[in-house]
This record gives sequence, structure tokens and C-alpha cells, in this order.
Amino acid sequence: MTAWLPSLTLLSVLLLFVLCGLMALALHKIKRIHLATFDIRPARIETEALFSQLQALLSLERMLDMAKPLPPMRGWAGSPDFLLRVAQTLQTKKPSTVLECSSGVSTVVSARIMQMSGNGHVYSLEHEPEYAKKTRELLMQFGLSDWATVVDAPLVKGNSSTPWYSLAQLPENFAKIDALIIDGPPAAIGSLARYPAMPNLADRFSPDAVVIVDDAARPDEVVMLKKWAVEFPDFAQTDLYCEKGCILLERKA
Repeated sequence: MTAWLPSLTLLSVLLLFVLCGLMALALHKIKRIHLATFDIRPARIETEALFSQLQALLSLERMLDMAKPLPPMRGWAGSPDFLLRVAQTLQTKKPSTVLECSSGVSTVVSARIMQMSGNGHVYSLEHEPEYAKKTRELLMQFGLSDWATVVDAPLVKGNSSTPWYSLAQLPENFAKIDALIIDGPPAAIGSLARYPAMPNLADRFSPDAVVIVDDAARPDEVVMLKKWAVEFPDFAQTDLYCEKGCILLERKA
């Protein structure tokens, strides 16, 4: 019987090696599955974000009820979720005078809300002549030229070190601002490029004025909003939960 012991010991060792090999293979496969899950996660997040934007676009198109579909809204243009928040806010607040920092699809959306309510006018500050021309063409295509004016507003240095829109071309009869939409200037202009909006325009606000800020999740805009919270304490800031960040400022009760 003792003659079988070396054979049993060798067999046990071989079985142990086989078992260890199978365990190593199983762990390797588990690791690959785990890593694959991480590889899929960014794609899933991007897909969910795209689905959210499509939902917002459909809601916006239905709300505006126009004969033509809206122009593309990715890249430099405002995202569908931001433009939907703009449309909803303007529809609720019913402003008479809307001022935009930057022009584009948001000008079309805002002008359409004015047209639907039968009251109000949109003024869009635009520092790029090419974009000003394109926005005017869009307004004409959609039959909204009577409801919005694109104002040529080159960037100039004023009270701040960062250049900001010139207000020299605003019409003489420009009334108090009921709604301010901030989607410019571009961040490439300089640090806190959009900060001057409130210091330069706050004294032009009507008592019930509201401010809508796009790209509020960017570092510069986060700093800007914190500064505004201190400098303009009578305005409450509400998160409207958009893809790139959107904050609504309105006077506290």
C-alpha cells in the first residue's frame, strides 16, 4: 500500500497545479470583464446625455410649434436643454425686453416666444459680424425679424480688465431689461469673460428682471456666480440642471 503513496502525492500535486491554473484563468476573465465594464461606462454616460438632449429638443420643437425645424444645436450653439429652459422661463415671465449676450439659435427661440405671446422684443449683442449676419438670416427665414434685433457690439475694455460688449449701438428707446440671457462672450476672450454682464447691466434691470446663465458648470462661471452672489445679494440663484450647467437668477422675495 505504501508503494502507491508517491504516485498519490504526485497526482495531488498535479491536481493542485491544475486547480490553481483554473483559478488564475477565472480571475483573469473576471478582471477583463471588470475592465470592459469601465470601458463601456463613458459610452453609456454619453448615450444617456444624448437621449436627454433629444428629449429636450422634441419638447422644445413641440413648444415652439414652428413650420421649420430648428437649426443644429451642438458645438458653439446652446444645447437643447438650455434653450428649453430659456423658452420655459420667457413663457412664464412674459418679459417685454429681452437682452442676449451672444446671438444664434437662442435668438430664434426667444423671438418665437415673443411672437407667440404677441408682446416683447429681443436684442442680441453680437461681437462677430459674421455671426450677426447669420442670426439675422435665421430670423428672416423663420419670419421673426420683427421680434428680434441683432446689435453689432464689438468687445471693448471698460470697467474690467476683460473686454466685454459695447452697448453703444443699443437703440435710444431701449427699455429696462426684463430678462437677460448670458451665453457669451466666448471663454477664449479671457478670464471670467462673462463676469462684466451683471456689473454693466444691473442698473438697467426692471424690478422683476431675471438672468439665465449658460455653461454654469465651467470653472470660470462657477467663480463668476460666487462673486455675483456676494456683489448682488438681492438675487437668488437656482440650478436649472442642464448638461453644461444653467443657473437662473431672480430677485429674492
